[in-house]
Amino acid sequence: MSAQPTGPAGLDLTPRDDGSPVAGRRRTRRWWSVGLLVAVIAVLGVVLYQGLGNATTYFYNVDQAVAKRGELGTKRVRVQGNVVEGSVVRSSGGVDFELRYGGVTVPVQHSGEPPELFGPKIPVVLEGAFTSASGKPTFRSDRILIRHDNNYDERHEDRVTQAERDAERPARP
Repeated sequence: MSAQPTGPAGLDLTPRDDGSPVAGRRRTRRWWSVGLLVAVIAVLGVVLYQGLGNATTYFYNVDQAVAKRGELGTKRVRVQGNVVEGSVVRSSGGVDFELRYGGVTVPVQHSGEPPELFGPKIPVVLEGAFTSASGKPTFRSDRILIRHDNNYDERHEDRVTQAERDAERPARP
């Protein structure tokens, strides 16, 4: 027989592993805690990834975007310009129009309903990507942002002035 550890007053200090349900519940609770922690970290990671993905969408004027079209490929970008008067055509899935800035024009196919203030000669920012299904570069957007407050005017006075001049100027051939 092996000697068993004893404590004061002859207490048996040998660890018990009698298969009691209390020990099993502790282990199960520990695994649930670890699983919950892993799930919370995964959700936070997805939210962070989505947030940073939207924050890194590059912003270009139409002339810059068209010049860098080959470099951009099908990467999602933001493009700023003015809606060309007479180019707006409503379709069942959205609206097609031309966007101009810096004397350069690009056709746009927008999916979804445009904002209420959308119209000709209105400065807009589009989110989307270039495609060349017809051989001609086309910008397909799914989001239209319209400049409509004085804060934008104050922070980007040079862009607003250029956009206003551009809305009146004919496109370069």
